Amino acid sequence: MILNLSLLKQLNTNMTLSTTILRTGTGLLLMFVLIFSACSKEETTTTTPAVVTKSLNKGTLTPKKWYSEGSSVIHDFKANGAYNVSGSWAWVKTSDTMQIVTQSGFPAVYWKIYWNTETEMSAERVDQKVKMLFKDKAW
Repeated sequence: MILNLSLLKQLNTNMTLSTTILRTGTGLLLMFVLIFSACSKEETTTTTPAVVTKSLNKGTLTPKKWYSEGSSVIHDFKANGAYNVSGSWAWVKTSDTMQIVTQSGFPAVYWKIYWNTETEMSAERVDQKVKMLFKDKAW
């Protein structure tokens, strides 16, 4: 009986020690998790991207060459209303539409210019109703 009692005390001591180690380890683990989660959180600020309003700016539209994708259409607006080699361009009154004669003696075509930036232009040939994007470099 004495032997069993001694064995029980030793088992009880071992269990108490195991429980203490488990509690301490769990406590340390919890503390590390809290510290690392607090340190790793980045402050997030939500910023609304600035809305860039694209509008027609006749002053930066000419003189300049404008290329459609694949360069199938190239507008070469030169100073003083010259277009390409022997054509001409002019604004229709004060509107957003250009009258373009691609070569001397050819009939005029009309292009509505929706907006432009220093490097891009959105336009539509009025009789074809197809809006196209143009850039100031071949693309």
